[in-house]
Amino acid sequence: MSPFICKKSDTTLTHHHSGFTLIELLVSISIITLMISILQPTLHAAREQARRRLCENSLRQLAIAWTVFPTDHNQLLVNSLPDDTDGWVKRGAGWDPIKEGKLYPYVRITEVWHCPSDPTGNERSYSIAAPLHGEHWDRHLSDPNHSWAQFGTDNFEDIIIPSSQLLALEELDARGWNIGSWIMYVRDGQKYSWIDYMAQFHYRGTSLSFADGHVQFEYWQDNDTNFASQNELFFLTDPGSEDWLKVRNWYRNLQSTADVKQSVAP
Repeated sequence: MSPFICKKSDTTLTHHHSGFTLIELLVSISIITLMISILQPTLHAAREQARRRLCENSLRQLAIAWTVFPTDHNQLLVNSLPDDTDGWVKRGAGWDPIKEGKLYPYVRITEVWHCPSDPTGNERSYSIAAPLHGEHWDRHLSDPNHSWAQFGTDNFEDIIIPSSQLLALEELDARGWNIGSWIMYVRDGQKYSWIDYMAQFHYRGTSLSFADGHVQFEYWQDNDTNFASQNELFFLTDPGSEDWLKVRNWYRNLQSTADVKQSVAP
């Protein structure tokens, strides 16, 4: 018999589980859900801020193209009314009217013509102000009885202060494409009366470009301005509107006539 006696160990092996319990898992999910709900408004705001910057950059590129056009055409402005003959864009929806327009050779990037926050499905999100060789512009007001007629220009040199002359802005037209130029009343008899309304693709405000090429974002102060935008309301009359006065005095920074003043006071 061997002098060495081997004893079987009495040690019992214990197995430890490293996974989550059901309660721990539910607590973790609750914390993650809470964090997402807290961060979601911030993430949405950051995403919208990025879209607004893209929109402003697009308007800036279009404004630069618009200012270059007169240098190639003896200071004449491109026709800002959608027109199948010589318009900055042709009439109709889709990309073809944009690509076949007179301004497209100066900015051949389709994304530039569309605001990423535009919910309408329209390819073109922007329109040019009517006094700049647009809708019902009239150098001599030869049809003064037409309420939309206004002293405008087709010559860049008629603009007094380009940095104060509204060029283009976001427009929402539910009819399938932005028809016409962007137009508002300018005569004393229609003070505080709009024709078109302004799009608000970005919260309570609109991106605007000016004839010197700069772009700015304007928050609107008047609830009626916001109401018109949200309800696609044309021909709003809003007595005392600060927004109307501000836009009116940007709308035409051109030579004055007796019937259409350079600027309007409250």
